Amino acid sequence: MDINGLSITPGADLSGADLSDTSLISTDLTKARMAGIALTGSDLTEASLVGADLRYSICHKAIFDKADLHHANLWNIDLRGASAKGTIFCKCWLGNSNLIEADLRGADFSGAWLTAADLSNSLLSASTLAGVSLARACMREVDLTGAFAVGADFRSAILNGAIIRAANLSGANLREASLIDADLSLADLVGADLRGAQLDGAVLNGSRHDSTTRWPEGFRPLTSGAIESHE
Repeated sequence: MDINGLSITPGADLSGADLSDTSLISTDLTKARMAGIALTGSDLTEASLVGADLRYSICHKAIFDKADLHHANLWNIDLRGASAKGTIFCKCWLGNSNLIEADLRGADFSGAWLTAADLSNSLLSASTLAGVSLARACMREVDLTGAFAVGADFRSAILNGAIIRAANLSGANLREASLIDADLSLADLVGADLRGAQLDGAVLNGSRHDSTTRWPEGFRPLTSGAIESHE
């Protein structure tokens, strides 16, 4: 397929190209070289971008619903306001990426790296974040309702005002994270490490923890609405 004189094929070199507002639905761009490409407003629903290089690309308000981007390099990508519902981001590099107000509901980020990414106000309900690195990520007012984040790394992440209701955070590393005014109702915190975390105003009603849960010094979870598990 050719668009604007560019060959849209697996492994294609599209670095720096402008494909804004383009329909690329179900397109196969496996291992394509797309660093710095402009895809603002483009539709890549169900596209295959496995192993593609999208570093520094501009994908503001683009649609990636149900696309496959596993092992793609998305370093410093701009996905502000983008839609990536049910998208596969497994093992992706998303460090320093801009995902502000992105719709990522049901997306699979298993094993991905999102270090220092900005996900403020994004929607991540029912997403899979198992083993994900979110160290130093900005996640203000993000919606993580029902997310599966077993073993995720949230060290020094900012989660102020985040909705983390019924999320599975068992074994997660939340050391030095800021969870001011976060809603952790019904969350699974068994084995989670919250040492040094800021929990001022955090809601823990019905959250689950046990003796393996590590809390900030002086914090008393039972008086803060959490439920101790003896299983």
